[in-house]
Parts: sequence; C-alpha cells; structure tokens
Amino acid sequence: MSPLARYSLIAVAAAVLAFGITHFALRHPATAPTELAWMQKEFHLTAAQTAVIEKIHTDYQPVCADHCARIIKAREQLASAADPAAARVELARLEAVCQQATQTHLQRVADVMSPADAARFLALVGPKLSNQNHSAPLGLK
Repeated sequence: MSPLARYSLIAVAAAVLAFGITHFALRHPATAPTELAWMQKEFHLTAAQTAVIEKIHTDYQPVCADHCARIIKAREQLASAADPAAARVELARLEAVCQQATQTHLQRVADVMSPADAARFLALVGPKLSNQNHSAPLGLK
C-alpha cells in the first residue's frame, strides 16, 4: 500500500471515529448530579430533609450573592481608594459578615441532618469556607 493510501485510510478512520464519538456524546449527554442530589446521597437525607435543605439553600442564595457582590466591589475600589487602610478594614468587615452568615447557613443545613451526618458535613465544608474567595457562591462538593 502506498504511503498516500495509508495516510488517506488513517484520516478516514480518524474522521469516522471522531464522528462516532461526537454522535454518541450528543445523544447521551453526561448529566452531573446537582449538589442537592449529591448531598441527599452522601448524607443519607430523606425526601423531607432534602426539601427543607433546598428551601434553606434557595432562601440563602440572594443573601450570598449580595455578599459576594459587595466584596467584589470593595476589592475593585481598594486600588483607587483615597484611604487604602480604611478600604482594607471595610473589605475585611464585609468578608467577616459573609463568613459568619455562611457559617450560620451551613449550621442550619446541618441541623436538618442526623448528628453523625451533620458533623461530617460541617467537617467537609468548614475548610472550604475558610478558603472562600467570594467570586462565586461556596460549592459544597
């Protein structure tokens, strides 16, 4: 077989393979479980517990978004602040308010769980809270 025929055959095989993979992927999209579905499985939640946690989470989302927006704005204003020290103090205050509110929110979620699962949940999310950069809501997974 000539080199041109061999390269042509390899190119056709690669194209068919790429088409097959793309076709399969588009017909069978991967569905990542939501954080709530993950929590339900991971922390052995009943349907009732899951519903309560979903409401707690839904109610907290605008609060969290407001905290992130205020922190992001304070960070942006820090560079052009007339009094950088005061701006840093305000940023630290906003971050502390956010962290305390999120800690309270996470405790409310944990209070819905069994004591063992609540302790495990808080141990899992605690380090994430201390590393939160406030550019987006805290992810639990």
